[in-house]
Amino acid sequence: MKIGYLLDTHAGPYNMPLPNSAQARAFIDHLWREAEVAEQVGFDSLVVPERHTRTECLFPSPIVLLSGLAARTTRIRLGTYVLILPLYDPVHIAEQMALIDLMSGGRLICGLASGYHPDYHNAFAIPMQGGRRRFEEGLDILKLAWSQEYFSYHGQVFNYDRVRVTPKPLQEPYPELWLGGMFPYTTRRAGRSGDAWCSDPFPIEKDTWKDRVGMYREAADKAGNRAQVILMRDGWVASSRAEAEKTFGQIYVDETLFYFRHGILNHHPDFRSESDFTVGACFQHAVAGTPQDCIEQLERYRQEYDVDYVIMRFRLPGGPERERVLDCLRLFGQEVLPQFHT
Repeated sequence: MKIGYLLDTHAGPYNMPLPNSAQARAFIDHLWREAEVAEQVGFDSLVVPERHTRTECLFPSPIVLLSGLAARTTRIRLGTYVLILPLYDPVHIAEQMALIDLMSGGRLICGLASGYHPDYHNAFAIPMQGGRRRFEEGLDILKLAWSQEYFSYHGQVFNYDRVRVTPKPLQEPYPELWLGGMFPYTTRRAGRSGDAWCSDPFPIEKDTWKDRVGMYREAADKAGNRAQVILMRDGWVASSRAEAEKTFGQIYVDETLFYFRHGILNHHPDFRSESDFTVGACFQHAVAGTPQDCIEQLERYRQEYDVDYVIMRFRLPGGPERERVLDCLRLFGQEVLPQFHT
C-alpha cells in the first residue's frame, strides 16, 4: 500500500480575519518546509487541494502551488486532491498540467472532481447546474489535448476546432488521472474514465464503503482500466496514544463537527447528534496514536476495506502548531512508512 501526504492550504481557523501579506508569506514559507520534509521522510506523493474565497485558505490555486513544488522537490510524486475541473476551460488545464509534468520530470498526478462548494462556482461566475456535463466533457478534452497533435471537439458545453496543445506531458499518453466522488454515479465514472477513485476524509461505514469499492472495481474491470482505491484520512502520530489525543483529539473532533453542522457528515450511524463526537469515537476513524496504532489502522484499511493508497493529513484548520506538524511528519516517516515500503 502506498501512502501520500496532503499539503493542506488551511492556514488558520475557519472564518479567521482577512489575512495580511505578511501572514500569507509566512504560511507559504511553511508550505515549502512541510513539502520538503514530506519528501525527505519517504511519502509516496504530495497532493494539494483547491479552495477559494475563504480567509483561512491562503493558497487557493493548486496549479500555482504545484509549480512551486515541482521546483522544490526531486522524487516525490505531485498531484491535485482535487482540482475542480468545471471551474476551468479544460484547454488551459491541459496546457498547465502538461508543463507541471515536464517541470517535475514526469511526477504529476491529475486529481479531478466536480466540486460541491457553491461559493467556488459563484466566485468564477460558473453555475453549479450542469457541472456533471462540464466535468465529463472537460475530462474528454484533457485526454484528447494530451494524446493528439491536433484535436476537434463539439459538445454541449465546449467546442473546439483543430486545437493543438504543446508541449505534451512527459508521461505517455498523459498523467495518472484520479477521479473523486462518493455517489454511485461518480464512483462508477471513476472506474470507467480514470486510473483511480479517490475519496474524502470523513468517517466511513464499512458496508457502504465496500459496496462503493465493488461498484468502482467492477466499472474499471469492464472498461479495461487499472483500479486503484485511494482513501484520505486525518491523523496524528506521537510517542503515546494519550499524547496524540491531547495534541490532536479536540482539533479533530472540532473538524468533524464542522462538517456535521454543515450537513455533509450526516450518513454515519456512529454520529447521530453532536454529543456523539468524542475523541474516542472520532479516533476510530483516524490514523492516530502511537506508530504501532497507526500501522495497525492502515493495515486494517488495506485488508478489510480493500484500500490501495492512503492520503494522510496532519494539519487541520484548528492546528496543531506548524512546527509540531513537522515533528509528526518526521516520526511518521521514521516509524510508520518503512512498514509499508517493505
